Amino acid sequence: MNTLSRFSVQPLSTMTRRLADVAFGRQEPDLVIAGARVLSTYSERILADREVWISGGRIAAVKPAGTYKGTAARVHQAKGGIVAPGLVDPHIHIESSMVTACAYAEAALLNGTTTIFCDSHEIGNVMDVAGVEAMLEDARQAPLSIFLTVPSTVPATSPRLETAGGDLTAEKIGALFDKWPEAVALGEKMDFVQVAMGDERSHAILAAALQR
Repeated sequence: MNTLSRFSVQPLSTMTRRLADVAFGRQEPDLVIAGARVLSTYSERILADREVWISGGRIAAVKPAGTYKGTAARVHQAKGGIVAPGLVDPHIHIESSMVTACAYAEAALLNGTTTIFCDSHEIGNVMDVAGVEAMLEDARQAPLSIFLTVPSTVPATSPRLETAGGDLTAEKIGALFDKWPEAVALGEKMDFVQVAMGDERSHAILAAALQR
């Protein structure tokens, strides 16, 4: 069985009819998670004795236990386990864990996190754009959904205080947004004092992000 990722799942716009057919029994699901309890974030309740029908990597329906009578789907017995939405970590530096994105994904998924937004500031500070892109290339191989908040403050301080290997200018930051669909936001603006003081470089970086 191939590992699913956000790149292997078809866009929802192309799957609505298929999901409807599965939900109403006109087409077999690919996978049924049977004997599960489902955490409903709408009602804030745990729904007992349910089965989840999945097609093409997307949830088509949640049914009462025992509804599925077909033979084509792979059936996974949850044995009373809870099925819950994946957790989202909105700010992380993968480099701080001292592992690659793929290695980080293993631990994250086992603990229920399915999506992260990483600020690759540290590798950018050492290797400039090449480092950020190396992280993104690796992240594309991970089963975890990994998005980038483009590092906004590289170098982090004055050249009088550090010798950085990277210099992410407004032009480089704009190019990262344009090239990588995973780039969804600007990373933390650590030099917020410079923003408040009207620093030209800081505001050029903000403009480059806001224009995308």
